[in-house]
Amino acid sequence: MRRNYFVESLPAQSLFGRVTVWLITKLLRLVFHYVCAGKGSVLEYIYKMSNLEDNDSEDIDISGDEADEVDGYTSSDETEGESEYEDSGEDTNDETEPEPEPDFEMPWTQNGIPRPAFPFTSNSGVQVPAKSNPLDIFEIFFDESLINLIVEETNRFAIQYIIKNGENIRPHSRVRQWKETNTNEIRTLIGLLILQGLCPKPEYKMYFSRRESIETPFFSKIISEKRFHLLLKFLHFVDNSTINANTKNRKLAKVLPLLNLLREKFMTSYVPERDIAIDESLIGWKGRLGWKQYIPSKRKRFGIKLFALCETSGYMYNFIIYTGADTIYEAQHSQEPVTSRIVLSLVDSLLDKGYRLFLDNYYTSVDLVHKLVKRRTDCVGTIRANRKGIPKDLQVKLSKGQSVARYNRKIMIQKWHDKKDVLMITTLHDKTMEKVLTKKGEIEKPTCVLEYNKKMGGVDLADNYLHYYGTARSRVKKYYMKMFWHFLSVTTLNSFHIYKRNGGRLKRINFLLELGEQIVRKYSSQITFGTRRSRAPMPSRFIERHFPSVIPPTTKQKPTKR
Repeated sequence: MRRNYFVESLPAQSLFGRVTVWLITKLLRLVFHYVCAGKGSVLEYIYKMSNLEDNDSEDIDISGDEADEVDGYTSSDETEGESEYEDSGEDTNDETEPEPEPDFEMPWTQNGIPRPAFPFTSNSGVQVPAKSNPLDIFEIFFDESLINLIVEETNRFAIQYIIKNGENIRPHSRVRQWKETNTNEIRTLIGLLILQGLCPKPEYKMYFSRRESIETPFFSKIISEKRFHLLLKFLHFVDNSTINANTKNRKLAKVLPLLNLLREKFMTSYVPERDIAIDESLIGWKGRLGWKQYIPSKRKRFGIKLFALCETSGYMYNFIIYTGADTIYEAQHSQEPVTSRIVLSLVDSLLDKGYRLFLDNYYTSVDLVHKLVKRRTDCVGTIRANRKGIPKDLQVKLSKGQSVARYNRKIMIQKWHDKKDVLMITTLHDKTMEKVLTKKGEIEKPTCVLEYNKKMGGVDLADNYLHYYGTARSRVKKYYMKMFWHFLSVTTLNSFHIYKRNGGRLKRINFLLELGEQIVRKYSSQITFGTRRSRAPMPSRFIERHFPSVIPPTTKQKPTKR
């Protein structure tokens, strides 16, 4: 047995002494093997070991190319506790990718040079002939091609359903009374759905009820209850026989043709003004759906998430439906990180025109802002402190009201402490502060914060509009029908914005009332089937306070007379 004479020769009267001797022995063996392996001198090895120990005891700079990868992206409202629940266990294909290193040098300075906004060169405004009639504006979006698509697929689906379930359909089922629909009837149905948004009722059958307390005779004069329910049952937008396991983005297959047509109309009928914003929105849905999302900061909380680009007025210019890993983006941006892919796909047609884009901290990064600057697009938004490329000296602690800023060519990052630290990234502003009057008195706020609060709410404004007088129903069995009703409401909202741009004076509720009545008035008169028979006026004996009186019998056999 080999004995370690070096260890035995050293004093080791205590446990501490024995541990010290053991560590020295290990170190000498490591040095010996390192030299024998030809990897350098003993001095070089000791120097590297000492540097390693120093790095363990000191703060490590994580900026630049040596930074560790940050966590994957979460929800845009992470500070409000959303990211923990956003997926809610429903979608296991959520995309999370590490943030890339900024592809440019970052010489941050304390003082910036003048950074004027890019010149605005877009031909913004209404891109269709000026019209002041609500129906004419609405038919820009729901044009003949879209209505023909609905008619064709509705008739096709009805036939497929009857053939498939023919033996199981009950003898007296209303399905056996199905007749092919036409463009006039579908337009009338859409007009009735718009009007129903102005007088919501818990169930559709209540619109056709004859009960005096809830009766709305207008609907039963236009179409019968059976026909109305049949149209809703078979309303369809795609041929089901073309959908299979290999269909691209199968989750949206049943409504994708409709969405593509509407998106194209939204983008070609109106071009936004200079200030635009990107944010999340929800289509309310609590049923079973693999890609359903939970966002507690939204009004509806549960539903189908979409990313929307809106003008500050609330006009929805572009949108992307989130379906997990197979979400559809623009092909040219498919290699970008997820959040950059969302932004660049939505704003693609508006790049190089001097737009000012407002984003929240879910989307912003130094790398994304640099790419937008290359495409002559300004950007303002909040940014997370752990994003790569942010200068390390912005990590200083600030007292309430203090701010510090760093510049890199056209980009400025400003940190301001109010109730907590607020980190802003902007290509438009400098670190100037403005005095504002609040409930607690006059305080100073950064100019970029004030403009961000003013211009960021385009998507939330659209959501607020859609909450009132919308056509969407709270209880729907098919998720794609919920999406159809939602985008029908979006279409009426966009029509209203164009109406106002053309000088219209009606309020939104009156605009919707006029639109629904114009549709029904124009197209319902041409329907030749499906309406309820008119009722004759009620006899006066049923509505007046006169009742028959009984004449008591007499002993006479002849008829009694008064």
